[in-house]
Formats: sequence, structure tokens, C-alpha cells
Amino acid sequence: MIILEREMIMALFISGFLIGLSLVLQLGTGNLGLIRTGIKKGFFPAFIFSLGCAVGDGVYALLSVLGVALLLESSFIFQIILWIGGTGMLCYLTFQAFKDSVAPAELDLNEKGIEKKSLWAFFFTGFWLVVSSPTGLVWFATVAGSVVSSTIGNSENQSLLPFILGFVTVSIVWGAVLSYVSSVGGKMMGNKMVRLFSLVSGVLFLYFAYYVFSSGIKNIL
Repeated sequence: MIILEREMIMALFISGFLIGLSLVLQLGTGNLGLIRTGIKKGFFPAFIFSLGCAVGDGVYALLSVLGVALLLESSFIFQIILWIGGTGMLCYLTFQAFKDSVAPAELDLNEKGIEKKSLWAFFFTGFWLVVSSPTGLVWFATVAGSVVSSTIGNSENQSLLPFILGFVTVSIVWGAVLSYVSSVGGKMMGNKMVRLFSLVSGVLFLYFAYYVFSSGIKNIL
């Protein structure tokens, strides 16, 4: 019994880790915002940003395995909130990205001055980018829940904590790696990197904003 329980715990952890890996490897708004923060602000603010993304992913993962995400996905009011909030955030990020592609601000890569700014702003931005994505909610409601169900089978009393831990672990590790890589790139290429990536991310943010807005009109209204 103990061996079977350990195997189930490991299976849930691996399932959470792999499904989290499949999510973080996608070029989504969270990764775009994280890379942009790393290039402009350095490693630590980008890592705080990634923790916000990880918490947002963890919340949705927990809701999905409990079946709540499926209920939220069918809630008209909740979909309206996500639609308006997600579109507004993406439009703001699109504006900021195009602005930096034309006239980038001086890079703030000296982390000694980071304490003077609110790290909660980076955390909240990462968190909100994740939770305000209607497509993210649909993904968690349909994919994560089915993976957990197939892993647990008939073991109704099995704790879902290993799945959440595996999911959050890969989010944090990926966030640390991407934060470091983007901050190194910013230090090496300076404003050239900011201009180039701001232009690319601006186009992609604009696409995501259009996608979220058009999906809301089609599915909600």
C-alpha cells in the first residue's frame, strides 16, 4: 500500500511537471512579459514577474483539478471580467511595447536601485496576465482536469498536492531560467535588444489582444 501510494504521488508530481512544462514552453503573454521585463529591468524584477505568473498558473491548476475551473468557464459574468480585463491589459502592453520600440527608456539593469520601486507591481502584472486570459482558463478547465482524472483513476481519496507542486515547480524553474537569459541578453545588446524585442512583442501583444477581444465577442456576446 505504501509503495502504491508513493507511486501515485510520483505519478501526480510528474503529471503536474509535464503539463506545466507544456504550458510554459508556449509563446504566450506571460513569457513575452517576462522576457521584456528581464531585458529592461534585469533578473530580479523578471523573476518576481515570473513568480506572479507561477501563482496565477497554480491557482488555475488548483481550480481545474477541483472542477471549479469548468464552472468558471461557463460563468457569463466571470467571462466578461476576463474578457475586459485581458483585452485592456494586452492593449496597454501593446502600447508600451511599441513606445519602447520607437524611443526606449534607459535600461535599468543595476539591481541596487530596484528596492526603490514596488516589486508587487511586477508580481501583480505577471499574475494578472495569467488569470485574465480566457484561453488560459479554457486550457486548464479542459486539459489539466482530464490529465488528473486519468492519473488518479478511481482513487478518490488521493491528495492533489503533488500535482500542484509539480506544476508550480516547473513554472518557477522556467521563470528563473528565462529571467536570467533575458537579463543577460539585455546587458549584452542594450537598447538594440529593447528596440528589437519591443517591436516583436508589440506585434504579438496586438495579436493576442485582437484574439482575446474577438473571442469574447464570438463566445460571450
